[in-house]
Amino acid sequence: MLRRIPPVILIVIVLAIYGFLITLINDPVSTIIILGLSVVLFLVVRNYLQTGSFFSQGAGSGKPRQPKVKPKPSIGRQAVKKQSTTPRKDHPFRVIEGSKGKQKEKQDEKSQNNISH
Repeated sequence: MLRRIPPVILIVIVLAIYGFLITLINDPVSTIIILGLSVVLFLVVRNYLQTGSFFSQGAGSGKPRQPKVKPKPSIGRQAVKKQSTTPRKDHPFRVIEGSKGKQKEKQDEKSQNNISH
């Protein structure tokens, strides 16, 4: 596992652990308070990103919230889905021969006949 992590990042992690332990030994109360506040901040941000509110629904008020009832749209305004009567073709990109190229060929033949006279 350590082979996948670049050595520079390993050095930074080791120095961070060393600094944390030195701080914890010198001033354990404030370090534990900072850790606790960091965990609370992390939980609040995660809850906000998941639900869209900072606190859970039960924590803010004693009354349970009633779910909102959406009014049913009238039948006249509902979009009616049109059903196609023709089934899809097997080959939608088939080349259809037409007269586009034939007109140009006829003009070329006429111009060649006019030049040869």
